[in-house]
Amino acid sequence: MIKLLQADALLKIWSGKGKFMAIALASLCCFIILSGCLSASVANIPAPTFESVVFPTDANLVNVKDYGAKGDGLTDDTAAIRQAVRQNLMQHKTLFFPAGTYLISDVIEWKRDNGTYGAFLTWQGEGSDRTKIKLQDSAELFQDPEHPQALVRTGSIGTKDGKGPRAHSNYIFDMTFDVGSDNPGTIGIDFNASNTGAIENVAIVDRDGKGKVGLELTREVGPCLIKNVAIEGFDRGINVTSALYSITFENIYLAKQNQVGIFNDSNVIAVRKLTSVNKVPAVINQGHWSGPSVLIDSELHGGSPSEVAVKSPAHLFMRNVNVSGYKAALQSDRQLLKSSHIEEFVSAQPIALFDSPATSLNLAIAETPEYSDRNLDNWVNVTDYGANPNDRLDDSAAIQKAIDTGKSTVYFPHGEYRLDQPVTVKGEVRRLIGFNSPIIAPNGFLHLENDRYPVIIERFNCFGDRCKIENVASQPVVLRHFIGALFSATSNNATWFVENVVSPRFHLGNGQTLYARQLNCESPPPEPLFKNDGGKAWILGYKTEFGNTVAATLNGGKTEILGGLFYPSQGVKDKSIPLFINHNSAVSAVYREIAFGSTYTVHIVQTREGKTKTLKRDTLGKGKMIAVPLYRGGAEEAEGAEEAGGARGR
Repeated sequence: MIKLLQADALLKIWSGKGKFMAIALASLCCFIILSGCLSASVANIPAPTFESVVFPTDANLVNVKDYGAKGDGLTDDTAAIRQAVRQNLMQHKTLFFPAGTYLISDVIEWKRDNGTYGAFLTWQGEGSDRTKIKLQDSAELFQDPEHPQALVRTGSIGTKDGKGPRAHSNYIFDMTFDVGSDNPGTIGIDFNASNTGAIENVAIVDRDGKGKVGLELTREVGPCLIKNVAIEGFDRGINVTSALYSITFENIYLAKQNQVGIFNDSNVIAVRKLTSVNKVPAVINQGHWSGPSVLIDSELHGGSPSEVAVKSPAHLFMRNVNVSGYKAALQSDRQLLKSSHIEEFVSAQPIALFDSPATSLNLAIAETPEYSDRNLDNWVNVTDYGANPNDRLDDSAAIQKAIDTGKSTVYFPHGEYRLDQPVTVKGEVRRLIGFNSPIIAPNGFLHLENDRYPVIIERFNCFGDRCKIENVASQPVVLRHFIGALFSATSNNATWFVENVVSPRFHLGNGQTLYARQLNCESPPPEPLFKNDGGKAWILGYKTEFGNTVAATLNGGKTEILGGLFYPSQGVKDKSIPLFINHNSAVSAVYREIAFGSTYTVHIVQTREGKTKTLKRDTLGKGKMIAVPLYRGGAEEAEGAEEAGGARGR
């Protein structure tokens, strides 16, 4: 039997005396925790600034100035940038834009000579305050608001319109896109990325407020990660449509939009740390494919006495959201919620198979460690110690020598490296960066023993099924923008931070911790795609393929998934395989299953104290899509909870 958790159908409202007042609402079909009253004050929150970055000249990056781009703010660099794009697509290359202003007059499409889109390309600037792509003022091709054009447009391999799921490994880092003035038919970036891909440390600016969209995400985008992005101006700051696939956002700043900050139609978006300073709605979440979307740890300020901060006729999960200046914080279906703080909101009654708390697990969230050494004397090149990319010979000894130099940053100039044995990361090393280099490591890639600092490992592409990363470290390990890693950890206190990673599967052991932003697991049964055997896992944005168990939580583990898209595109061949296994553990999940062929028959199998219950898909609904705004399994109180009668921690 499914339990629709109503907590006795109570709406909890902050009393101002340190306790909640409970008001019975017999007809309430969602669960809400609110506190405070809306303020009419207008917040003055400045746009964030992102640090500039440096890279060595021998990292085998492709400099756009070698194709004739000037970056002087006067010369039209359109043709030069287009040529650099055409000649470097499909090669995992990085186009480097040195500091400067690159003036353009037409769309830069990531297309090949045959007129179809390519992928596997990175644009890398030197910082949003130093590298700028700027559209000419009053540009002829950007005058029609009904048919807006983008400054840059990425796409799916082999297509002419860029739509589809093969926009693999498209990246834009550390630059500003300025749509100029008097260009009413403009989109800042029209982006597509699939499985892995990201926009990070990027500003998109419309100074006269005439542009249409800052960031367009409408052509079957995702999964991908949008992080540390600031958008000012435009009718819509971010425009998302399409039921496929899913998009993860973190640290997003939106200001001065004319219509809405984020508009989402039918996608599963997972948003954390949105700051919106607007008179218009911060978020509109709608669509025939009804979510669920996620909004947590966010600040929505400015507002208007006649507007609502979040409008969501589609399914939505909210937690820890502060609001000021609006008529109401949230309009969902027929409900209008007036509050300055939403502790937790679920658009439908949470689902449970056993008696469980009516709120999410609310695991404590740690921020991803960061490190960037601007002193290039502290960087070491693996080729200086004998690594020879692309010769298919063993580079492991040379790479180990480079690691053992004691430098903070070890870099792999772009190329293919082969390791016949894993290398050990220890000592003073704090960052390994591969510039999207392919790695062939049949016996394992990295053995992590870092006991002094967290280690960041980013921009590598591992091929094959044995590119193992073994974590025995006492310090956290960060994997970012990474394809194909197999994770292994023997330390009982191993901590992983994962951002924008695709992996066959992930196994978390007893006492271990995972914080993931945009995780994509794809492999066939029988081994579950994600297994948490006694650890703690917090996942923001999780997409899967294959008819496999997406998460098995065992032996007292805790798993929280916020924004799952589970897509068995290869079919579910074994109808007994459930989406979730919960064995004497605590799980909360906000997710969608979507399938255009065979679907899962079983969504959840949960065992507690020797008794097992099963949730069948047909209990939840029919058709190609099932949305679950919150499943809660486990007797544990939320991790942020205080003693009975107190408010949950913010």
